[in-house]
Order: sequence, then structure tokens, then C-alpha cells
Amino acid sequence: MWMEEHLSTHINLERVSESLKKNPDTVCVTCPYCMTMFEGSLKDKSADKVAVKDIAEVVAEGLR
Repeated sequence: MWMEEHLSTHINLERVSESLKKNPDTVCVTCPYCMTMFEGSLKDKSADKVAVKDIAEVVAEGLR
């Protein structure tokens, strides 16, 4: 988690690019680190309209 990457593309930017190919309204994650990673990377990609939610939030919304 805290190790520096030595690849050409940072993994967070790669995952966000993959996600944005589907034009989502929301990206659902299952861990706090992933949430932080996606939120920051979406800002870098100027995709501020895409929400990042934890799976528990999505389930809770569905139960209402």
C-alpha cells in the first residue's frame, strides 16, 4: 500500500481511466484506500461529476 510505483503509469490513474471508459455516474469501491485513490484521481482527470461510493452506501441507498 505504501510502496512507491516504478511503472510508467500510476495504478490509480490506470484504474480511473479504465473506469471512465464506461461513462459511469458512480464508481463503487470496497475499501477506504480505494475510495481515496479514486476521489483524488477523478479530480486529476477532471471527472468531478463521477461519484465515488463505498459498497455499504450503495446497499443502504437500495434499502431505502
